[in-house]
Amino acid sequence: MDDSNLATTISQLLGRDPLPPDRAATLLESLAVRHGIDPRFVYWWAGKATSDQTIQYDSSDEGLSCLAEQLAEVDGEVCLVASDERALPWPIWTLQASELIPLLGELPFFEYFLVLDDGATLLFDTHHNTLVVSRE
Repeated sequence: MDDSNLATTISQLLGRDPLPPDRAATLLESLAVRHGIDPRFVYWWAGKATSDQTIQYDSSDEGLSCLAEQLAEVDGEVCLVASDERALPWPIWTLQASELIPLLGELPFFEYFLVLDDGATLLFDTHHNTLVVSRE
């Protein structure tokens, strides 16, 4: 799925558009600084010197189950960044944590990360079937 189709599909499933490009760029710049990530990297999880936690999984269902465990204590709004193995700019949606697993279950795999705790935590789902958690 190319990124324009992915963005359109996510917007249709959520019933809302991603953040305006200027707001998305500002958020991403801030996150890169806060987490010590070189924003020129396509794979931000690889641009972090160390990760706080990594969780390997075998299948899409197992990946969603692991993600649900990580989000069990998250209440309220999160941001979904659809990086999908492409260079910036990336579309970003705000959604309730409770919307995330059903949304991802409707989509083919794509590389993304979540912004949690007002940006203090980033949770990446990589093409290596690994969840990578970065905390400030």
